[in-house]
Amino acid sequence: MKRIIVLLLTVSLTTSFIFAKEKKEDTDEPKVEKIHHEVTIPQSKKPLPPDKEKAEKAALKDEGKDAVKDKKETLAYGIETEILSLIKDLISNEDPRFSDDLYELFYSTKSVPVREKIIEYFTKIKDPCIEDYAIEILEDPYDEKSSTVEMLFRYVSEVKTKEAVPCVLNLLDSEDETYFNGALTTLGEVGGPDEAGYLVEYLDRDDLTLSQRQSLMKVLGRLKAESTWDKLSEICQDEEENSFVRMYAAEAIGAMKKPESLPILIDLFESGDPNFRVYVIKGISNYDSAEAKKVIIQGIKDAHWKVRQESIEAVERMNITEAVPYIIYRAKNDPENVIKEKAYQVLSKLNSSEANDYLIETITSKKGTDAAKSKACEALLKNTKAGQKEIAELAVELAGDDKRKPFRYTVGKLIAKYPDSEFSVVCEAFLQSKDAQTCALGLDMFASGRYASCEAKVKEISENEKAGANYKKARKILQIE
Repeated sequence: MKRIIVLLLTVSLTTSFIFAKEKKEDTDEPKVEKIHHEVTIPQSKKPLPPDKEKAEKAALKDEGKDAVKDKKETLAYGIETEILSLIKDLISNEDPRFSDDLYELFYSTKSVPVREKIIEYFTKIKDPCIEDYAIEILEDPYDEKSSTVEMLFRYVSEVKTKEAVPCVLNLLDSEDETYFNGALTTLGEVGGPDEAGYLVEYLDRDDLTLSQRQSLMKVLGRLKAESTWDKLSEICQDEEENSFVRMYAAEAIGAMKKPESLPILIDLFESGDPNFRVYVIKGISNYDSAEAKKVIIQGIKDAHWKVRQESIEAVERMNITEAVPYIIYRAKNDPENVIKEKAYQVLSKLNSSEANDYLIETITSKKGTDAAKSKACEALLKNTKAGQKEIAELAVELAGDDKRKPFRYTVGKLIAKYPDSEFSVVCEAFLQSKDAQTCALGLDMFASGRYASCEAKVKEISENEKAGANYKKARKILQIE
C-alpha cells in the first residue's frame, strides 16, 4: 500500500511538471537552436538584470578604466585557464555585471570546467537563467560527469527550482543510488509538506543504509513539516534507534516549534550521550520560554565542551542576557580555548552593561594575558561601540612597546578593520613608529578612517622614497601617480 502511495505521488508530480512544460511550449515564444545535451532554451530565459548595489560594489575593485572591456574580451576570446581565473574572481566579488556574457558562453563552450564554473557563478548570484538546463540534465544524469550533476543539485537548491522536484524524486527512487544523497539533500531545500510526507514513508524501508537513514532524517528536519511530527517524536524517544538518527529527529521536532515538543526535549537532555545533548539543545533553542532557557543555561555548565559550545551559541541566538554571569565564568575559566573565544564573542553580542564591563576590564587589567586582551578587543570592535577609548589607550601604549610587537600588530589590524574617530590618536602613534610594519598598519588605519589629523604625516611618508614599501603605499592611498 505504501509503495502505491509513493508511486501515485511521483506520477502526480511528474504529470504536473509535464503539463507545465507542454503549456510553455504552446506559447509563441521564439526558441534558440538545440545545443549541448539537446537542451531547448526559450529566448525569454535570460539572466536577471544585474543587482545595482552589487554591481557598483564590484566596480570599485576594477583596475583601470578599461576593466569591464578587458573582462568581456577574456570571456569571449580567452583560453580556458584565463576564463576560469576570471570567473573565480567574479564569484568571489559577487559581480553580476557579466551574467549575459557568461550565459552565452555557457551554451557555446565545450569546456566542462568552464561550464561548471559558470554553474557555480549562477549558483552564487542565485540567477534562475539555467533552470531548464539543470532540469534537463537531472532527468537523466548518468551520462554526465558526476561533478557537474552535484553542482546542478546545489544550483536548483539555491535558486529554489520547484520544477526540479519530479526528476529529483525519480532519482531518489532509482535503483541506481549514485545520486541518492544529492537528490535527498536537494529535496530538503526545494520540497514542501507533500515531499516530507513522501520521505517519511522511507523510514519504514529496511533496504536503506544507516547513512541514508541519517541523511533522510536531516532532510526531514529541514522541511519542518508538522505532518511528520508523530513519526519523528517517536524516533527521537526510541532508545533502540541509532543515536545519530535520534539526534536529528530531536532537532527536527524542535524546529517545528510545536508546544508538544518542548517537554520531550527537556526529558531527552538527561541523555548520557553528549552528541545527543547537543542536538537537544538545538531543538530547545527554538522555544522562548523560561523552561527552555533554564535547560540552555544548564548546558553552559555541561561536562562536555560541545554541549557548552552549543548552549552558548543558543544564548546568542535567543539573546538570553540572564546567562551573562555563566558565560563570563566560562571566559575566565573554561579549559577549552574554543569555548573561551566563543564566550568573548557572545558577551559582546549580548551587549549588556555587565558583559561589556567585563570585556573592558579584561582589556585594562594589568594581570590579564595579551591573548585574552586580544579576544576582548576583537569582540568589542566587531559587535559593539563599547570600549573604544580603552582599546585606543592600549594601542597607543603598544605602539611604544617593542617587546609586544605581535600583540601590537594584532590590535593594529583590528583597528584598521573597524575605523572610528576615537582611533585617530592610534593612527598617529603607529605612523610615527620607526618599525616599518607598525607604520604600514598606521597607513591602513588612515586608508579606512581618513583621520584629518594624520593626513600631513601620510603626505610626508609619500614624499620619502627611503620609506620603501610604505612610500609606495602612502602614494597609492593619496592617489599620487
